[in-house]
Amino acid sequence: MFLNDDERTIFFKLYFGLLVWVNNKHKIVDGFTKEKYPESVDSKAAYSIREKMFQRPEWIDEYLSCVGTGELTEPEREIILSWRKHFIMGQFIVMRHLARYSVFMAGEHTDTAKLYGIAGISHPFSDFYERPALPVIVNAVILPFQDKIIYDGLFSAYNIIIGPGMRRNLNDSYRASKEKYGIIERLPFDGFILAPKTARKSPAKPLLTDSANQTRDKAEAITPLITKFCEEKLGTEFIQPCLYALEKLRRKRPSPLLTGKANTWACGIVYAVASNNFVFDRSQPYFMTARDIADGFGLSKSTAQNKSAEINKLLNITPVSSEYVIESLREERKSIFNLFSTAKVHKKLK
Repeated sequence: MFLNDDERTIFFKLYFGLLVWVNNKHKIVDGFTKEKYPESVDSKAAYSIREKMFQRPEWIDEYLSCVGTGELTEPEREIILSWRKHFIMGQFIVMRHLARYSVFMAGEHTDTAKLYGIAGISHPFSDFYERPALPVIVNAVILPFQDKIIYDGLFSAYNIIIGPGMRRNLNDSYRASKEKYGIIERLPFDGFILAPKTARKSPAKPLLTDSANQTRDKAEAITPLITKFCEEKLGTEFIQPCLYALEKLRRKRPSPLLTGKANTWACGIVYAVASNNFVFDRSQPYFMTARDIADGFGLSKSTAQNKSAEINKLLNITPVSSEYVIESLREERKSIFNLFSTAKVHKKLK
C-alpha cells in the first residue's frame, strides 16, 4: 500500500525538485527551501505550492524545458510528463482500505463516481484513517507513478462527521461504480465500462422524448427566475451552484421538474443553496431571511421551506457537497492536516 525504498527515492527526487523549482520561479511562498533535495519540508508551504502548480500545469512544461538533459534521465522526464498530462486534482471520498491500496472515490453521485486504487508514499493511507473512521472526504492530487496510482503525500480533509443517510448514498455510489468501471489502478483511465454480468437487450430509446422536452422547457423557465433573484438580491456568486442544482434535477429520470410551478422550483433551489451557504446567519455579509427569499418568488415561507427540503433530499445536498458551495466559502470549510510528513529524503539524492 506504499512505495518501496527505490520508488520512494525516485519520487522524492522528482517531486521535490519540481516543487522547489516552481516556487523559486513563481514566488508562491516565502521561506520555502531552495535546496533541490531537502531533508525535510514545511508541509503547509508545500501544499500551497502544489495547489498553484496544478492549477497552472504549463509550469511543469517550463520546468522540463529548463532542466538540462544531464540532470534528469529520459525515464524520469517521462514520469514528470505523465504527472502533467494525467494528474487529477479535486475532492475524493476515501471509501475502503484494501490490501494493495486505499480506494478513493471521485464524484458523489452514482452516475459519475469513479474508484481509484491509491498507494501511499512512505506509509499507507490507512495510517491516517483506520477503517471505522471511513468514509473521509479529502482534497488531494492523484498521480500516475510507474505501474500504480499514488497521492503526493499532501491532502486536506473536511472535519465533518458523515451521517447514516449520506453513508448509505456513498456506499450505493461505490457499488454502482465498482460494477460499472471496477477499481481504476492506472492513469490515464481509458473510460472502459465493464460489461454487465447479465446482458439484456432493450429497445432503443429516442434521443429526446416528450417528457424530456417538457423538462427542458421547464428548466428554461426556471433559469431566468433564479438568475434575476441572485443578481438583484442575493449575489451573483450564488447563480452557478443554483443552476448546477437545477441541471441535476433536470437530468433525473423521471425529472421532478415535470410537476410543480417554475417559481416554486426556483425558490426551493435558491433556498436550499442559500441554506447550505449559511445565508440565514446574521453574521454573514450576504444575510437574508427565509421570508426574504420566499417573498422574492411570491410564495409563503412554509412553501419555500418544504420545496427546499424536497430538493435537499433529491440531491443529497450537505455542507460537504462542494458543487453547492459558493466560491468564497470553499476555503473556509477546509481543515488542513499536516499530511505531508517531514520524511527524511535519502542523502544519496544529493
